[in-house]
Amino acid sequence: MLENIFLNLYFIGVLAIGYNSFKKVKSSSYFFVANREANVFQTTGSLLATILGSSAILGNISSTYSIGWAGVWLLLCAALGLALLLPLLNRFEKFKGYNLPELLGEFHGDKVRVLSSFIISVAWIGIVAAQIMGAAQIMGIIGNFSYFQNVLISGVVFIIYTILGGQLSIIKTDCIQLIFILLGVILCYLFLPSFNLNYVPPAFLNEKFNGLDLIVLILTYSSTFLVGPDIYSRIFCSKSINVAKKSIVISILILIPLAFILTRIGIYSAGAYPNLVSGQSPLLYVAANTLPKSISLILYFGLLSAIISTADTCLLTSASVFTEIFTENLKKDKSIKLTRIFIAIFGIFSILVALKLKFILSSLLLALSVYSGAVIIPSLAGILGYRFDQRFVLTAIVLGGSIALLGKIYGGANSNYILIFAFLANLITLRAGKISKI
Repeated sequence: MLENIFLNLYFIGVLAIGYNSFKKVKSSSYFFVANREANVFQTTGSLLATILGSSAILGNISSTYSIGWAGVWLLLCAALGLALLLPLLNRFEKFKGYNLPELLGEFHGDKVRVLSSFIISVAWIGIVAAQIMGAAQIMGIIGNFSYFQNVLISGVVFIIYTILGGQLSIIKTDCIQLIFILLGVILCYLFLPSFNLNYVPPAFLNEKFNGLDLIVLILTYSSTFLVGPDIYSRIFCSKSINVAKKSIVISILILIPLAFILTRIGIYSAGAYPNLVSGQSPLLYVAANTLPKSISLILYFGLLSAIISTADTCLLTSASVFTEIFTENLKKDKSIKLTRIFIAIFGIFSILVALKLKFILSSLLLALSVYSGAVIIPSLAGILGYRFDQRFVLTAIVLGGSIALLGKIYGGANSNYILIFAFLANLITLRAGKISKI
């Protein structure tokens, strides 16, 4: 089949770019922050390509299928988080580290750096797994392999690509991949036929997604753009803070209309195909049964580009922050070699999670709930200049993350309230150990 040929060429091209970057990695600065040489175009492209993974596209449209216009809140919350980050960027100007745990170490001490590194690296396995699930679904339409085989193939490609070039290859390819992403989504939107069905989509807030759900989404999703290891890795790759600011503004201006475009696609799928089985992707079903074949093919490769861009960034994030537990400083020579080993290990674990969990958004939100309950408040407090007794920071991280995890797994109908309680417990614990404000 022609689609299989394109798919094979696509993956070969991705790996070739990774190998080309591998030969240009001269130091840890190239591998972890692309030597801090990214311009506005590169930073914007990488930022958006990282945000627009399988959860933001496939997961968003699947959610919209059930909750109607309320699906728009996912990307609007992402834009909100970026907008809140803008006034804080000047505080990073003197920071010369590579990632968020290093920043936390500067704020609250080395033990906090180690603990946050462990939590982020483990939580991010769920996010990488969500990308592998999305890639497997798309490959299942393009090719003739089973879900199990597609998970293995996509996972192995992600691992090899990230091992080879690190941040250098990610920055170089994200802009190209973003073009594929936007082209695929916009063409899908433009080629949707009109339909006259008696389907009235639920409102922006409804019984399936109410005000409390929105508050929790802001806490767990917007907050990861305000204080997020992947977002910060894009900032640390930028040539300057001004470059990062311009890139964030451009990203916000693109995310807002894109939120409505994706939601409209989800609403169309709910009206045109109301009887999809659980776990079936509305977007992929629409592409296969509604769009012209050429347009659907562009969409598939756009989605693959989105997934690869997010997966490689998240995989490098999880592996690099875990490496820092052992090396203390990613500038050390052995850091690249150790990070490549952990990329393989965390990639394999992500494959196993992808085989176990079949729902993209649930995998993502579980990971983000643990991370946000544990790390968001101590990180934000440190950025704002508040300093605490290290023992209280460690307790706040463990307490907040544990409550959020238990609430997500066992909370049932009360999971939203438990997550809010996790944030409050984190904040109260920190407040008890306040030392000063600088």
